[in-house]
Amino acid sequence: MSLRSFRFDPSLTREFIAFGGSLYAGGARRVPPFRREIIRQLSPDFYFYQRAGNDHRRFLAYRAGRVAGRIAAMVNAEIRDGDRLPVGLVGFYECVDDDGVAAELLEAAREWLRTEHGVRRIRGPMNFDFWHGYRFLTKGFDCDPYYGEPDNPAYYPEQFERCGFAPLRAWNSIEINGREKLEALIAPWRKRHELLLERGYRFVPATRLDLRKEWPALHGLIDRSFDGFPDYTPIPFAEFKSLLSGVGFALAADVSGFVYDQAGRAVSFGVIFRDLAGAVRAMNGRITPLGALRFLSRLRKRRRFNFFAAGSLPEEEARGTGVGRAGFFAMIDESLRRGYSDFIFAQMPKDQPIQAFFRRLKIEPQREYTLYEREA
Repeated sequence: MSLRSFRFDPSLTREFIAFGGSLYAGGARRVPPFRREIIRQLSPDFYFYQRAGNDHRRFLAYRAGRVAGRIAAMVNAEIRDGDRLPVGLVGFYECVDDDGVAAELLEAAREWLRTEHGVRRIRGPMNFDFWHGYRFLTKGFDCDPYYGEPDNPAYYPEQFERCGFAPLRAWNSIEINGREKLEALIAPWRKRHELLLERGYRFVPATRLDLRKEWPALHGLIDRSFDGFPDYTPIPFAEFKSLLSGVGFALAADVSGFVYDQAGRAVSFGVIFRDLAGAVRAMNGRITPLGALRFLSRLRKRRRFNFFAAGSLPEEEARGTGVGRAGFFAMIDESLRRGYSDFIFAQMPKDQPIQAFFRRLKIEPQREYTLYEREA
């Protein structure tokens, strides 16, 4: 076996990208990422490579002359440990089911991070940051995947663990089908919603907004809402806008939106996507006329929804207004009014308070995701 390391070599980058597709060829479960988005993220003008203090190195493993694995080692200058020292990241990980190949890749990434940047801790999988794909799926491999879910073979977490990585943090997803359980879930927050309406708060769906004008407000609101969340780092507005544009086709704008306080300030948000896994799978990672026809054909067949993200300003949370719970109620209540009754509550931290409401209804998570860490 041999290894090659590089940064932006065009030929090796093409091999790097191609291996990510060939490894999953024929997999019925796979929802492939859009190829042009991967190309964008691995191109020299991608925002990550322009920020002072950021660095990366890519590695390809070859076995019998063929690519058998890939990995990227990264340093994001804004992700630091408790002593304010940089944390190494490993991402874009794909590997055949061979512990020897996995060990070579992970050791090469570790050695580069340790010798070039002196990191003491390494986390992964994480592609650059919080925004661009991180965590392994560790439970729920038999579940029907949804668009935006971490997707990997079951042996990837095992490879990481055998190479010295241990679970650092975990998230889960909970799927609920049928309006009865959804109504029971949101019932405790109805009075809070009504109280805030009486106080002058407004719950405004995205269909009533010019989203292009609201993007800066949403960008700032997310930054404030997630401030202090582990490994969260802000991204430039241009990259935020690009990400939103890339998933805009999936936004359920009639039930997503903002909460405004009495002064007209956006203090909370919620994002719900239509689950387009089957439609995106039909495109096979490429945006072509034929792919678009397949997408539209599958789109009409699915009515599952993905409650993907929500947050509130820290000062609003400190006031104890309960605006987050009220906003959650408003979105699910409106969804039920429109006949939407199949939901995935996606990638929630295991220690998030809302988990208690699912436990009260004896609803168990079906999926789990894990971020790993090891000493360098």
